[in-house]
Order: sequence, then C-alpha cells, then structure tokens
Amino acid sequence: MNRWPIVLLLALLAAPPAHSQGAAADSMDFRPFGGYRDSAGAEPVLEERSLPLRGDSEGDWLRAPVGDALLTAPEPWRDAHARRATDFSLSLDYNRVDLLRYGLWFQAQQPQTMNPRLGARLDYATGRRRVLYGVQIEQPLLPTARFVLGVGMIRRTDHPDLQQVEDLENSLALLVAHEDWRDYFEREGFGAYLSWRVPDFSTVSVHLRGDEYRSLASSRHVRSWLHTDRPLRPNPAIDEGVARRALVRLERLAHRTQLSRGGFYHWIELQRAGGQLGGDFTYTRALADLRSVVRLSPATTLALRAVGGSRLAGTLPAQERFAVGGVDGLRAHPIGAFRGDRMALAQAEYTVGLWRFREGGFESGLHAIVFADAGTAWSGSGGAWDVGRQHFAVDGGVGLSTSEDDVRVTFARNLQDPGSDFVVGLRLNRPF
Repeated sequence: MNRWPIVLLLALLAAPPAHSQGAAADSMDFRPFGGYRDSAGAEPVLEERSLPLRGDSEGDWLRAPVGDALLTAPEPWRDAHARRATDFSLSLDYNRVDLLRYGLWFQAQQPQTMNPRLGARLDYATGRRRVLYGVQIEQPLLPTARFVLGVGMIRRTDHPDLQQVEDLENSLALLVAHEDWRDYFEREGFGAYLSWRVPDFSTVSVHLRGDEYRSLASSRHVRSWLHTDRPLRPNPAIDEGVARRALVRLERLAHRTQLSRGGFYHWIELQRAGGQLGGDFTYTRALADLRSVVRLSPATTLALRAVGGSRLAGTLPAQERFAVGGVDGLRAHPIGAFRGDRMALAQAEYTVGLWRFREGGFESGLHAIVFADAGTAWSGSGGAWDVGRQHFAVDGGVGLSTSEDDVRVTFARNLQDPGSDFVVGLRLNRPF
C-alpha cells in the first residue's frame, strides 16, 4: 500500500499557521527540498504532470511529464492492470493558490480492442472553492487500436510545460520547507484529436483546441511546518484570454527494467494559435524534450536530456514563454533565472551503484551521482533560434541517492562562478 496520500493528508491537517516572514538566509545557502533564493533573500519566478498516488508498476514506464495525462498509455496500463479494465486513484495536491486540492481519477480501458477508452478526474480546490474536472474519451478506428479519435474537456490548475516537479514532491516542499517550485494559472477548454501509435517510433497526434486562460493569486493562508520566515513568492499573473490552437505532437515512452534501466523517450510539440482559428493570441511555438537512459555496465547508468524551445512567429503569451533554472534544470541557479521566447538546455547524470542488497523481494542500495547542466533562455527577433550566439550557464555537482531514486541529496554549484556556494537539494525523484 502506498502511504504517501495518508501521510500528506495528516500532515496538512496538522500543519501550524504560517508565521511572519523575514529572516536572514543560511550561511551555506541550504534549502531543504532544493529551494533557491537570490542574494537579497527573494525567490525569483521559474504534469500529466499530476500522477496517481499509488504504488503499482506504472512507475516502470518513463515519460516526459507534460500534458494533461487523463489517460494512461496502453503499454503501462496493460502492465499495471492485466486483469481489470477499470481503476480509481486518489488525486492530492497542496500548492500556494489552491491550498489543498483533492479528488478522484477514474479510468476505463481495454487496449488493443475496439472498446472506447475513458479517463476522468474530479477535484476540489479548497483555497479557491473551485471544482475542477477533466474528461477524455478515445475511440479506436481500427481493430489494432493504433488509430484513435479522441475528444476531451478540462478545467484545471495548470503550470508551464518546463516546471515538471510532480504534485507529491512539490506539495511536501511547500508543506515542510515553505517552497513552491511551480507557477499556476487556470485553463478551461475542450478539444479533439486524431492519434496514430507508430510502433518503435512515437505516438503522433494532431489536435484542435480552444482554451481560456485565467490568472490566479497566491493564497494568504498557506501552512508550512518549517522555514515560515522565508518569503513565499507571489504567483505571477499571465496574459488572460482565449487561445484557439492547432497542434502536432509526438510522444514516446520508455520501459525501465532491471536489465535496460530505461531507453529513449520524448515529447515534441508544434502549436499554432490565432490566424484563421481566431482567439486572443497569435503565435507559433515549438518545444522538444528528448531523454535517454543508457545502462553502461551492471553498476553504472548514464541519463541524458536535451530540451529546445522557440517562438517561430507572433508573440508568446506569458504562460507559453520559457524559463530555465531551478530544480528542473540548472540546479545551482534560482527558479526561472533565465526567461524568454527561446531556450536550450542539456543535462547529464552519471550514476554508480555503490552497493546493493535484496531482502524479501525488496531491493535497495546506495548510488553516487555526478551531474552537469548547461542552458539558458533568451528573447530574440525574427524566427531564427540563434542559439550559437548565446552564453550558456553551466552547473555541476555530486550527490547520493537510493537505488530507485526514492530519496536523493545533491550538491550543485555554478561552475562559472568560483566564489559561488553549493546549493544543497533534497528530492524524492530524479529530475529527468
């Protein structure tokens, strides 16, 4: 049984009120759960992003955490639900705009059949007294179920694509360390799509969507256990309005096993808003998040990530602009240290198993980590990416983790500043 939902709910109910803010930063710049702050003590600004709180084998599948993810992909569904066609999961989140958000996630699907696939979520945000929902239905068009037609509608508390910390970890960071690693806005809309699952390549889909975006304010009633003297940065406003978009998307998952430890997986999206589609925004935007996990030897693993994004035409609204820095990339820099309508990021982690033991079917051990991050975000003119003229920030560091990255401690440093301090981070998941 996964105890995280119970632990988090009890912790939220027992959390004391937040105290007044304003205290000196620690001399070594230690931030529990990987928080960041600049020299003045202020915090700069920086999915499905929201995964079910349960302990089944779906965790053996790696995916870039982008998108609504109301439906689990067929392959991990078959692994986790070999003998049943439906599933209920608890959704639970704690953030600085919704406060406690709780609800249910229901799915019904039988992959490789002509039966429709259904995913639905119903949540309640206590801080905003707002009911949130999401419904997605897919109908296979051929017996192989490789071609599907889908429709969906959603109202959710959303956050930018590159802020990829999961709900549970971000909730604990806010509850324990008075840190929120994401920025929020409300998105409500509907859409339809046609999807083609290409074996050994990707799932290619074409979408038509209409979404309304609304700004959200930070709640004044955030509760945290520790570090309540730290200022909690306000949630930034976005460009409100209606976006009508056409999207082309490619998504591939990787199956992590004892032998392979992963593989190549990606999320690639090209979207066009406005023009003949109408709406309040006109732009063309591209984003590619490519990842690979390579087993070099029985005891060593190399994880690689490359991310590139660019405005190709028009003007990006605030919610579609790129931010680099913080726990998702450039781990020695503040959250959202670099911002713009173009971005590039490369990350690498080399992991060495120090020792391992197995007892009663449970495998554990300790891993040493060496990592490096390089990237930046900027604003340019025209449609050229012009990455060759940019100055990249470079961070590096070391760390220790459990064998399955249930807990990891990292020490990151800005390699371009000899006088910079180490930023110490405690995380419950690897960043990629």
